[in-house]
Amino acid sequence: MEPWKHPMPELPKAFYEKLRDARPSFKKADEFMIDLEERGKAWVVKKGQSARIVCAEQPQLVDVCFWNANNPEEHFWDQYTLTRETPFLSTYSRLWSNLPMFRPMMTIIEDTVKTELTHPGDHHHYCFGSHCNPSFWYYALGGKKDHPFVTKYNCWCNLQRAIKPFGLDWRNLHDNINFFTKTHWEDDGTHPVLKSDAKKGDYVELYAEMDVLIAASICPSGTGTYHWREAEKDSVSPLRIEIYDTDIEPLEFENVIGPDGFQCCD
Repeated sequence: MEPWKHPMPELPKAFYEKLRDARPSFKKADEFMIDLEERGKAWVVKKGQSARIVCAEQPQLVDVCFWNANNPEEHFWDQYTLTRETPFLSTYSRLWSNLPMFRPMMTIIEDTVKTELTHPGDHHHYCFGSHCNPSFWYYALGGKKDHPFVTKYNCWCNLQRAIKPFGLDWRNLHDNINFFTKTHWEDDGTHPVLKSDAKKGDYVELYAEMDVLIAASICPSGTGTYHWREAEKDSVSPLRIEIYDTDIEPLEFENVIGPDGFQCCD
C-alpha cells in the first residue's frame, strides 16, 4: 500500500518569497524587552504586521502561545500544525488554529538559527511539547515547594501573568511553541533537550495572517545547557520583541468549516 501524508492547503510560496524580499523595507512600529523580573509578556500584532522574537544577549528558550486577538477561543493548535508543517518549525512554517476555524494564524518568514548537528535529527523550534509548570519543577527539583521555579518563574505562571491584562487566565492557556529549543527524537520516543545553537541577535520572525495576541515566557531552562535536574546552574536572559509594519496584506484563506462554511448536522 502506498503511504500517504496528511492533506494540507498548498503554501502560496511566491507570496511569501515576495514578502521575505520586502523585509528590508519593513518599518519598525514598536520594540520592547521581556526582562528577568517579569519573565513573561503578551502583546498584539496586527494583521499584516510581523513580530521578531530576538535572543537579546545569549541563547534563551522561550515558550510562546498564540490567540486570535479578537476571539481568544481561536488559538494555536499544535497537533494539526505538526501533522501539516512537521514537529519542527522554521521559515515558511504556518501556525494553524483550532477547529472550527482551522486556518493559518501566523507564518514564519525568517529563522536565523543555524543548527549544529550533534545528532542526525537535531532541530530547533518544536511544537509537540508544552510549557513547564509548578508540578514539573516540584518533582524535578526534589520537592522544593518554595523554589521560585515552582512558585513564580515557571512558564505556566509567567504566561498567566502575561495574559492577565488582556482579560485571560490559566483556563485560556493551551498549546505552545518552544522557540530556540534544540532536540531530536531518540529510538525510544524521547526527545532530549540540548544546548541551543542560537546566538546573540538570532531571531524568529512571524508574519500575522490575522490580529494575533502573543504571549511569551522566558523558560527557567535558560540556554538548555543543563539537564532539568541541574537547571538552577543555567542562566536566563531577556528577550527583545520587535514589531514591524510590512504594508503587505495577507492572502485570503478559504475555510469550509467556519461560520459561513460547511456545518455538521445532527
